Amino acid sequence: MTILTGDRDSFQLIDEHIKVRIPHTVQGKTETEDYTVEKVIEKYGLSPKSLIEVKGLAGDSSDNIPGIPGVGEKTAINLIKDYKDIEGIYKHIDNLKGKLKEKIKQNEEMAYLSRTLGTIDTKVPIDKKVDNMKVTKWDNEKVTDLFAKLKFNRFIERFGLEKESLNKTQEINIEGQEITEEQFEKYKQEVKKCKKIFYYIITEAENGTGILNTTIDGITLYSEEANTAYLLKDIQKLKNIFEDAEILKIGYKQKQDYILLKQIGINPNNLMFDIEIAGYLLNSNITKYTIEYLSEEYLNIDVATYLKKDEPQEKQLTLFETPEDNKPSKKNYVYTYLINKLYYTLTDKMKQICTLDLFNKIEMPLLEVLADMQYQGIYVDKDKLFDFGNELKNRIEELTKEIYDLAGEEFNINSPKQLGEILFEKLKLPMGKKNKKGYSTGVEILEKLKFTHPIIERILEYRQIGKLNSTYVEGLMPYINKTTKKIHSSFHQTVTATGRISSTEPNLQNIPTRNELGKNLRKVFKPEEGNIFIDADYSQIELRVLAHISNDEHMIQAFNNDEDIHTQVASKVFNIPMEEVTKEQRTKAKAVNFGIVYGISDFGLSEQLKIPRKEAKQYIEQYLEKYQGIKKFMETIVETAKKEGYVETLFHRRRYIPEINSNNYMVRQFGSRIAMNTPIQGTAADIMKLAMINIYNELNKQNLKSKIILQVHDELLIEAIPEEKEKVEQILKQKMENVITLKVPLKIDIEEGKNLYDAK
Repeated sequence: MTILTGDRDSFQLIDEHIKVRIPHTVQGKTETEDYTVEKVIEKYGLSPKSLIEVKGLAGDSSDNIPGIPGVGEKTAINLIKDYKDIEGIYKHIDNLKGKLKEKIKQNEEMAYLSRTLGTIDTKVPIDKKVDNMKVTKWDNEKVTDLFAKLKFNRFIERFGLEKESLNKTQEINIEGQEITEEQFEKYKQEVKKCKKIFYYIITEAENGTGILNTTIDGITLYSEEANTAYLLKDIQKLKNIFEDAEILKIGYKQKQDYILLKQIGINPNNLMFDIEIAGYLLNSNITKYTIEYLSEEYLNIDVATYLKKDEPQEKQLTLFETPEDNKPSKKNYVYTYLINKLYYTLTDKMKQICTLDLFNKIEMPLLEVLADMQYQGIYVDKDKLFDFGNELKNRIEELTKEIYDLAGEEFNINSPKQLGEILFEKLKLPMGKKNKKGYSTGVEILEKLKFTHPIIERILEYRQIGKLNSTYVEGLMPYINKTTKKIHSSFHQTVTATGRISSTEPNLQNIPTRNELGKNLRKVFKPEEGNIFIDADYSQIELRVLAHISNDEHMIQAFNNDEDIHTQVASKVFNIPMEEVTKEQRTKAKAVNFGIVYGISDFGLSEQLKIPRKEAKQYIEQYLEKYQGIKKFMETIVETAKKEGYVETLFHRRRYIPEINSNNYMVRQFGSRIAMNTPIQGTAADIMKLAMINIYNELNKQNLKSKIILQVHDELLIEAIPEEKEKVEQILKQKMENVITLKVPLKIDIEEGKNLYDAK
């Protein structure tokens, strides 16, 4: 038997009956080379089976097999020649010397694991007969349909497949025209009757950053009665319709629409069906939910092909001609038509997977909250930010001089190549690992070298301050609106697979909090003159959700008795009374607690706590032994994900996990971590969203001037006027702690201040 493959891992399968044929390129031509038992022994000096042992030692970065750090293929081959296999090496470990001995001794578990990962399983049950595996002529239509769905258009061309299947899509049957006064009156009657409006706002970005620098050029409207898309240039004519709470507005990217309409004096009501958000809830693993993608996925309509069809060639203008102004694009008419069709289809799909309640009660009401947050913005003291930037630049100059003095010469500190040569060749620092691009000078390497030479500490600080300046000083400046003097960050609901809200342009959820210099940046974010910031932060919300979902009696007891959960865990893991738990033990327990939430491995925990892997493994095992409810939850949720292909939050937010049934071990483990984490993090995100909606509604109900202006994971920032302080704090406590009834109480911490630094 001959195996034709480009994967040399298959060499371990070679025996007297099996050979492997490897293709390779020589002078631009593809040639093949056959490998037999004799050929493998000739090339490596080892039998095919022994190559598995080599992989256990050397690993394979292309397959994410770690191996033993610092042991390459050449060293591994020599070791296996001498000791036959990994067991033989550890049996005679004392024969080895120096650093090699230490590396191998410290990574015994990793060696055996890597060997397991690198071994091809030949005992996989096959329920098909060999005759059924014979290559036959494929079904052109099915193959073409599959390639088209996967966007493998080059394959369609390469294999000379028919493109008929590509065109077998639903036809778009739509007329488009500028609406007349008579048609507009008739259209308004239709809207009042059916209580729905399908629309697409046409925009044009002006100079500047963000949605506040965007203007409305017109709007297209779809009439179901006339099956016609109309263009209306004066959107003010729709003011009454958009402000009518009884009329459902169905569109695309409605958060943007809300802000655009607010800017021109229209206060929209009932923007309650965004097809982008609907698409996101149906499958949160997709990166973009464009009208084109949704139409192809759910309507079987190839929008791009349709728009290109019958498209007139661009006309070459004469000297005396001018282009037609404000001529509506065919696309704008089509989009409105597709929004109508997607509304019905996506509604049915959400009903089928029980996410319609989540859509109607959380995601769509949240849209207005996020839109208002973006519209309100957060004030930035530009002068203070500028001064902070100068402070950073001065410190960068000081550090540069210090680094040059310690190095004994000037060089490009930002060049990994030059830095590597200084550290590992000139200064002779340890751990200099050279690859094709030069020495590795990443933060992990530098952290390990921290106490070997004073230059390392300076370089780490140089990098930290440089990033702070470029990302948060120079990076924030362009986003300060010239009119409002505020940053109007865009908050998104369709980016994270877990359901968390994200922030871009700029990302205000990532303002540094760990080091003092980074914290000082928070001082430039202020409320408007006379106002204060009130910050409300959920206390350990993900662990409280875990306690509820897992129904673990010990964790539930801790939260209900208002005990410190990390101290309790330390007490049980280390088998000591709570009053005897040390600060160090609590820190380790805290890492295990939060690590469990994110499906941490013993390797990950060992790296985080800087402890041996065996010790980290012991902590996790002891934790799961004591907290049986959590252990059962983790096992059950992974099995559920394997069976169903997805997991859900308490609010039925669904996340599909194709990785969990992968043939690749590392991918499969990644899928398991997602399965364990998503119900916890996703439920916590849903709770926060629901709390935000309730707070927003209550602030409006009481006609308070205080506003939600920022959300960062588990915390909310309110800009309040001092007179409303007590009311706002009452609302925050009531709405956040009572948003849902769990088996454990939800708790918040409230702080206030005159800037973001003081309020946190």
